[in-house]
Amino acid sequence: MKILITLPRGEVFDRHFPPHIIRRLEKLGSIVYNETGRQLTEEEMKEKLADVQIVLTHWGTKQITGEVLDHAPELKIMAHCAGTVAHIASEAFYERGIPVLSANSVMAEYVAESVLAYMLSALHCVPEANREMHEGRWNKPRGQVKPLLGAEIGLIGLGTVGRNLLRLLRPFRCRVYVYDPYLPEGALDEWEFAESCSFEQAMSRGIVSVHAAQTPETYHMISAKALSMIPDGGLFVNTSRGSLVDTEALIEEMKTGRISAALDVYEKEGPGGVPEALYGISRNLLLQPHAAALAVSWQMTDQIIDDLERFLRGENLRLQVPLSQYRLMTQE
Repeated sequence: MKILITLPRGEVFDRHFPPHIIRRLEKLGSIVYNETGRQLTEEEMKEKLADVQIVLTHWGTKQITGEVLDHAPELKIMAHCAGTVAHIASEAFYERGIPVLSANSVMAEYVAESVLAYMLSALHCVPEANREMHEGRWNKPRGQVKPLLGAEIGLIGLGTVGRNLLRLLRPFRCRVYVYDPYLPEGALDEWEFAESCSFEQAMSRGIVSVHAAQTPETYHMISAKALSMIPDGGLFVNTSRGSLVDTEALIEEMKTGRISAALDVYEKEGPGGVPEALYGISRNLLLQPHAAALAVSWQMTDQIIDDLERFLRGENLRLQVPLSQYRLMTQE
């Protein structure tokens, strides 16, 4: 059994494929590494996959199209050791009956924890109080701190992160209103404190958190009009994708000081990507560098290997992505 790891060696590789993970993989077969120091090109992928049975993909892997699969006659399964596979797998896998695995559900639990942390930090004015203390001022943010306990929360999209967030919110006695046009019947039955609602109803809560996938139909779904629905003093949280929010509209709303926000994602990311105007808003805006999933690394690969072992034993898979889910996942 030959196993290709597409992720080039480096800091990310070391975190997601530490020695104990490599030892587990070596028990399944011989490993083929990407020694180029960068992502494999399409032609390199074709060459590498020629006699490989298992391919492990990761962030940055180029999409494996039907043309690439034409050069992978022995490939039995694709396993993505991170989140969405919408931009890495292709429908050709499903047409050929090659299972697609993703650690999306593993990562989602950790992202949900970060969402909870962002909510609590923003509601309790933690960044502002910390800044004041470091500047030598004992200024308590009286009248600004708000509880999460008993709050009304609107979720825009549910998805895997949203479902994990519901589990974490249970002890806080919140009432949660979920807008998701793809929500299947009975999806909220286990959450007695949650109910399905319209987009307008979800946006009208004191806390609004975005968990929809990035698709053409969700582009700028959080517009100036949508932001205006959040009540005065409300909190807006986005850990989904920056393109779901009209950034200019959000900047204008933030400048008023009417609501606060916690952002982990942006329309353009990396150095020079985030608008300077956002950096200039500090009192009511918590900014994070797309870091909600940083607490999880090798744990995703570990559970992927669990599923690969099930696959080789002919057992049911826990991380398999059906075609219906694949089509709704975030497109990078």
